[in-house]
Amino acid sequence: MSKIEEVKAKIRHGEIEEAMAMAMSEVMKIEIVTITNDQYNSPLASCRTFIDLLQNEIDNELGDNSVEHLHFQEVDKAHEKILQNAQSLQKMFNLLQENIDKLS
Repeated sequence: MSKIEEVKAKIRHGEIEEAMAMAMSEVMKIEIVTITNDQYNSPLASCRTFIDLLQNEIDNELGDNSVEHLHFQEVDKAHEKILQNAQSLQKMFNLLQENIDKLS
C-alpha cells in the first residue's frame, strides 16, 4: 500500500493524528532534478538533490558544472516550498479534524 493510501485509510478510520504524522513525514522530503537538453531533446547534463528534513539528510548527485548554479538556485528555494507544503497540509488536517463528525 502506498503512503497516500495509508494516510487515506487512517483518515477513513478517524485516526486523524496518525494520518497527519504520516503525511507530515512525507511532506518534509523533496527531490530537485535539473536537466538540460540539446536541440534534439537529448539530455546533456543533469543534477539531482534529495532533501529529507526529518532525517537531516541532503544527497546531491552533481553532473555538468554548467547546470550546477541553476540547480542550486532551485535547491535554495526548496526549503520554502517544504514549509509552504507543511503549512497547507496542517491547515487541511485542521479543517478535517474540525469537520470529522460531519463526514461520518
